[in-house]
Amino acid sequence: MTKSDVIDGIQKYYNTFSPTECKVADYVLRYPNQVIEYTVKELANNSGVSEATIVRMCRHAGYDGYWHFRTMLAREMGAIGEGEKANDGQLNVVNNIFTRYADIMLNIGNKIDINVMRSCVELINDCNEVHVIAAGDTGTLAQHMGFLLGRVGIKATQSGIADYYINTINLASKEDVLIAISKSGITKNVIKGVELAKEKGLKIIAITCYVNSRLAEAADYVLLAQGDSTRFDYYKDYNHLNVLAVIEALLDLLKNWDKIAEKQADRLELLLSEAKL
Repeated sequence: MTKSDVIDGIQKYYNTFSPTECKVADYVLRYPNQVIEYTVKELANNSGVSEATIVRMCRHAGYDGYWHFRTMLAREMGAIGEGEKANDGQLNVVNNIFTRYADIMLNIGNKIDINVMRSCVELINDCNEVHVIAAGDTGTLAQHMGFLLGRVGIKATQSGIADYYINTINLASKEDVLIAISKSGITKNVIKGVELAKEKGLKIIAITCYVNSRLAEAADYVLLAQGDSTRFDYYKDYNHLNVLAVIEALLDLLKNWDKIAEKQADRLELLLSEAKL
């Protein structure tokens, strides 16, 4: 199928779908821009059908499965490929890459709840010690974050090795905070660390790309690091740009929290003075 066939294809095969498959098709036709952001679980929840029904509908429409379907839909809606059009040589190609990165950063900022971010900053500032955990290639981000926390005066441990951080969490106190990093939100060793932390009574901050993941569901606070909808297969995605951006933003707030709080207090005082007048 070409990238212009997705919506037309759904309409073409619509009469061959089962009633539940039609519910999925109706939702996709009505909200295509939202669907390209959804995992299969999110689409199932929003359309009111099972995940298996979604997969069947995609296959009946001519796709290998949901991920193949969503990739092609994203192309049709312009979510993939627009930033890769070169107009005048290599310089434009490079500019387009950075423009796409800038769009991703703005998208992440729009998706993060400022109240959740504020709560995370306050929690970290008030805790006894922070334990940052990750696994696999994401383990380097745990090391980076642990280093940055130390630079702003926050006592922290960090590790991408399960045996190490399981032991650290086991020795932690209720006044400690766990920051768990997993793009997929289903990394087994990270989930084990989170489960142990919950048993120990620690507060948990999750940094993940999937809000409906096991990690997000287990955490007290979730910082969503989903910046675009072009990278669907997290098992093959080694780009840490999204997660790193969230880490840097959180640390930037930690470094400047006193100044931010002071400005907010000054603004509130000014508003109260104006109200009295």
